[in-house]
Amino acid sequence: MNNIQTFFLNSSQYAKSRPQYPDELFSYVSELCAGHDRAWDCATGNGQAAVSCAKYFSQVEATDLSEEQIQHGIPHPKVRYSITPAEQTHFEDEAFDLVTVAQAVHWFDKEKFFREASRVLKPKGVLAVWAYGFSEIEAKVDRLVSEKLLAPIDRFWVEGNREVMSGYRDLVLPFEPIKTQRKFSILVEWNLAQLFAYFRTWSAVKRYKAELGRDPVELIEKDLREAWGDAETAKPVFMPLFVKTSRNV
Repeated sequence: MNNIQTFFLNSSQYAKSRPQYPDELFSYVSELCAGHDRAWDCATGNGQAAVSCAKYFSQVEATDLSEEQIQHGIPHPKVRYSITPAEQTHFEDEAFDLVTVAQAVHWFDKEKFFREASRVLKPKGVLAVWAYGFSEIEAKVDRLVSEKLLAPIDRFWVEGNREVMSGYRDLVLPFEPIKTQRKFSILVEWNLAQLFAYFRTWSAVKRYKAELGRDPVELIEKDLREAWGDAETAKPVFMPLFVKTSRNV
């Protein structure tokens, strides 16, 4: 199973089980933009970031390579969905004040995507990309996840996944970097069923299952149930966000 196939598989589960990004992030990105006419959310998935952008922009184009993901796009009057690759779009030159990529730039042909972003961004337009790291819940839970799930699936992560694991340390955007000291994170409250559902959206989990014929989340279920306590109890789940922004010149 290649990476693209993992996002085509169980798109409805992906839409329901992935966490939402904080509004503070979109407020910050909006503040960086000189204009607020149009934004492009590239590799939109089910449109989480696109809908959040719509609070700050008059129109949002939300594109994804996966028809299945687009079919589960969150309806919004300002958001228009289309099946479009990141590296070659139908948009006119200098069309957008903002281009966003949430949890996806590590899968692109970056040279081609950056060239396309340069074409469609207005002068002084902003390119913002981000991804989130592994969840942090509480010590005993985190230890079990590391030992019983992350270790067995480790060889099924690919290069793009490892870019995220590094916090986008080596990712260089094509425009003038925008420096900030602000830190962003995701904080949700999930019960155990929601956490298991999130684990099952991971591409490495899907690859493990496709190659070995069994669900790796089952390796952790018994021990995690014992450590969690009441499975219906919701616990705070923290995920660090790695954000990079740059301005077209």
